[in-house]
Amino acid sequence: MPPPKRIAPRNRKRKLARTLIHCVIFDLDDTLYDCLGQRVRPAHRHAAEAMVRAGLKADVEAVYRARMRAFRQDPTLRYIDEIVCRQFGANDPEHQAKISRAARDAYFNLPVNNLKLFRGSLPLLRFLERRGVRIFIVSFGEPEIQRAKVRSLGLEGEPAVEAIFYADRTNTLTKEIAFRRILKKTGLPPWKILVIGDRPMSEIRSGKKLGMRTVRLKRGEFAAQEPAGPQEQPDYVIRNISEVRGMPYEFGSV
Repeated sequence: MPPPKRIAPRNRKRKLARTLIHCVIFDLDDTLYDCLGQRVRPAHRHAAEAMVRAGLKADVEAVYRARMRAFRQDPTLRYIDEIVCRQFGANDPEHQAKISRAARDAYFNLPVNNLKLFRGSLPLLRFLERRGVRIFIVSFGEPEIQRAKVRSLGLEGEPAVEAIFYADRTNTLTKEIAFRRILKKTGLPPWKILVIGDRPMSEIRSGKKLGMRTVRLKRGEFAAQEPAGPQEQPDYVIRNISEVRGMPYEFGSV
């Protein structure tokens, strides 16, 4: 007689363990507020004016339109400056470098006017604070301009935010270095820290390199940018900052 067949046990729904997050690191631009809508287009016009002053043979409106066409193809500034310089005949490397420097300085130093957070940003910060989650912001750009943005957004002195780090264009402080400082400051294992940002090649890459959890907010200036490989692939992708509350994480201090 053949042995009896084993009957596979019926699948039972099991509640999956959710990762407990003790610390959240937020990017600033296009993560906590709409940088594309409030800053990027005026910054490109400011850069166009600087290019013309630096010797580019064209009028400001034509340069601005050229920058925005290049931006739609690839928002990375070094490509935009090079493409626009060539389009208007600035092919000499030294002349091109001079114009590009002027453009980038202008882009990053656009004066800060009144800025507004995304509707869900402050409620999310307060929600996390009530649960005992440690919150940090790590921004990138010209530090004084980034500080002005923080003040305009009402985040300076915000009780929910433990500290703000300002990564700079000279790489004196990079996002990865800032993340390492946060690791040391908190004493947490990296998998208990969640990084939320919009750029695969920046905060997502740095967070993954250090073993942190990563969420990409896919909107704004770099929404069309695709991850260059697994090292830039976030754990999750969202479209609205308010979605963080519903993600498969538990937020708390214990």
